[in-house]
Amino acid sequence: MKILIATGIYIPEIGGPATYIPNLVKEFIKLGHQVKIITYSDISKFEGDDNVIRVKRSNKLSNYYRYYKALKKEVKGYDIIYAFDHFSAGIPSALISKKYKIPLYIRVGGDFIWERYLDRSKDLITLKDFYRKGIYRKEENLRFKIIKWVFKNTKGIIFTTKFQKDIFKEYYNLENNKLYNISNPINIVKKEKEESNKEIIFAGRFINKNNIINLIKAFQKLNNKDFKLILIGEGYLEKEIKTSDNIIIQSRLSREELRARIAKAYLVVFPSITDISPNTMLECLSVNTPFISSTEIGSDWIKDKIRLFNPLDINSIIKEIKRFLNKEEYNNYLEVIKKIDYNYTYNQASKDTIKIFSK
Repeated sequence: MKILIATGIYIPEIGGPATYIPNLVKEFIKLGHQVKIITYSDISKFEGDDNVIRVKRSNKLSNYYRYYKALKKEVKGYDIIYAFDHFSAGIPSALISKKYKIPLYIRVGGDFIWERYLDRSKDLITLKDFYRKGIYRKEENLRFKIIKWVFKNTKGIIFTTKFQKDIFKEYYNLENNKLYNISNPINIVKKEKEESNKEIIFAGRFINKNNIINLIKAFQKLNNKDFKLILIGEGYLEKEIKTSDNIIIQSRLSREELRARIAKAYLVVFPSITDISPNTMLECLSVNTPFISSTEIGSDWIKDKIRLFNPLDINSIIKEIKRFLNKEEYNNYLEVIKKIDYNYTYNQASKDTIKIFSK
């Protein structure tokens, strides 16, 4: 099978698709399939780009047009287009799929219009409430209609969680027979917990969705000088963060560097308003580092096993962090984390994806 992958980001950039796609492609190739990748990029060329076409970013309209042209040039002879978002790569992919009658599949692990609304507003609203209260219609109606059209022109939509699949099925009126679930995989063998330092870590983009301002306020009110809050990443909220001796910003790390940092951390916090498919949780599980999370997460299989807090209530965040500064509580929770098993690999994910394509 010849598969053309369309994505918004790819290595050396950091993000879900940039981690996921290279691992998946390796497994596709092992299974005997041919793969090419088309991506938006800040650079024209990167080491090892033999099967990668980069559309260098400029202005948005130009980006879309040049991406469409790149797809058009490459698509003939391919059996499948597999897009890794439903807007920036999804729109040109849907146009090409319709024009050349090549089946389009889209993998959905985030929500473009919800995140866009959070980015430009101070309204920290959960993904469920964004749709339930009709905000998507009031604030993002045009983009909502465009995405609905993109979904209509797919052969299949692959979600990372049932949680998001159920929301999108209802509000985008999706046909059940073209909806699929493939969870985030991880190739790491579970290790014993390394000796902990005094770091409480957040890793991700500094954006409203990730709720880091409330996390910082909670840590400041906690007023514990023995521990440091380490914020790993970058984003537009960085200018609002006041660092100190125990609140430190560190530039984004590669996935391998981040895993090593998490392995030594005392605790990892996931404070997002909604976390659809929190892949870094799998990294925590692989190295047995305790973590706590906000209540609305897509990974339903883990919700009843971990400690949760209300991300909009600073006192709720304080309470959960404070709980694990007690050594006995911490050690008890560490034993809970050690017993949580997750072993869905990229090899399995590639086979499950090909099964869907083969239909």
